[in-house]
Amino acid sequence: MGVMNSLAAWTDAAGKPELGLRWRDAVTETMVAARAYTPYEELVASAARRLGLAATATRELLDAWSRMEPWPDAAALSHLSLPYGFVTNTSMDLARIAADRSRLRPRFTLSAQEAGWFKPEPAVYVAACRRLGTPPGQTIFVAGSSYDAAGAHVAGLPAWLVARRPDHEPTESSIAVATSLEEVVAVIAADRAEPD
Repeated sequence: MGVMNSLAAWTDAAGKPELGLRWRDAVTETMVAARAYTPYEELVASAARRLGLAATATRELLDAWSRMEPWPDAAALSHLSLPYGFVTNTSMDLARIAADRSRLRPRFTLSAQEAGWFKPEPAVYVAACRRLGTPPGQTIFVAGSSYDAAGAHVAGLPAWLVARRPDHEPTESSIAVATSLEEVVAVIAADRAEPD
């Protein structure tokens, strides 16, 4: 949710915005509770059945991945002078599709399927740091949800929350909050410009 506007895909597939949010949140709750990776597509289908969604809803959501758009502010990442990667709670296939659709150039895309864990399991964030070649304390994590920012914080990464939903607030006072990726990139650029 930090880069890609997955909310639109969920709400379109569910047929109603509030139902799409409930569906997405139900999947998130299952992932957070499970921690270890289980097939993402199965979690999506199971939550759809529990919520009584149409039998076609899961297929519509997965098909929508190939049409998903980045948030308008995601282009700000192309101005970063630092390497960055994407870390997502989806399958490898869906992660690749989203990364391609972002029109950005991350150094890597790490899916929960590949990591073996769902965020907020600390091992996922540590694995991402290894791929970047940076220690957690020197790796900024930008999240699109509160649980994700909290997971990065627990793993020792300075965390930002891009609050795209009014019900998403940081769980720790040390988690910075932004309203857009442009804001985060501007702060990072200013910090790097300051003399030591």
